[in-house]
Amino acid sequence: MHKQLWIGLLLGAFVYGASCASLQSEPVAGNAQKAARIELAQEFVRELEVIYRLQETAKKEFAEDSSVSGKTMTSVRVGTRMLFEMKDSIDRLSMINVDARWAEFRDALKKLHQERIVLVHEMNQMSKTLLAGAEPDVNFGKLTARAPEITAQVEQIDKIIFTISKAMFFALVDEDHVGGDGKLHHLILTKKERASMVQLIDKIFGPTLEDKNANHIVSSAWIIKYGLTRPNYKGADEL
Repeated sequence: MHKQLWIGLLLGAFVYGASCASLQSEPVAGNAQKAARIELAQEFVRELEVIYRLQETAKKEFAEDSSVSGKTMTSVRVGTRMLFEMKDSIDRLSMINVDARWAEFRDALKKLHQERIVLVHEMNQMSKTLLAGAEPDVNFGKLTARAPEITAQVEQIDKIIFTISKAMFFALVDEDHVGGDGKLHHLILTKKERASMVQLIDKIFGPTLEDKNANHIVSSAWIIKYGLTRPNYKGADEL
């Protein structure tokens, strides 16, 4: 998968580089906006960690009790945790005051979290219905058939998050600092901040970053790290 991600990042860079040419005539973003973009990228990484940790915990807990009732109760427990975390993420994103261009990506993330909330809530209600046992007018076959559809929809949300991860990296590129070759070579992060973000991603995801079959959440983190570790980019405090 990583080869495909690398190609995707290059394509994203091409599109971003082309758009920057049209941005040169726009007002230069202030330090406050750059700080907000850093905050947005940091929050994105935090949210990737939250989803990743919940996914890993779910795997562990589903394996601990393989009975039908055990798996159903685990589904409710895992889903409830996700609901709390997604609501928290939406609140955090709402407090980040990025400008219109980056606000679109912030709002897209909020929308995806809200969609995940709706799906997880539906799954929780289905699981509770199954745990309650036979009841009049409840079509258990229909409930069971709906479960894999919800799973596929959640996977699609993760796939879209992966797509957004490319934009999240470019939020850290300084479009106001154009090199002599007309290209962008600087980040809005200092050298120390850049190293800290890379170390954080490594600490959270570890060896899974190099797994060619990594899921979209891990691959999203890989995208951010890949961009930050490219030698053609320098820190904001580097010449």
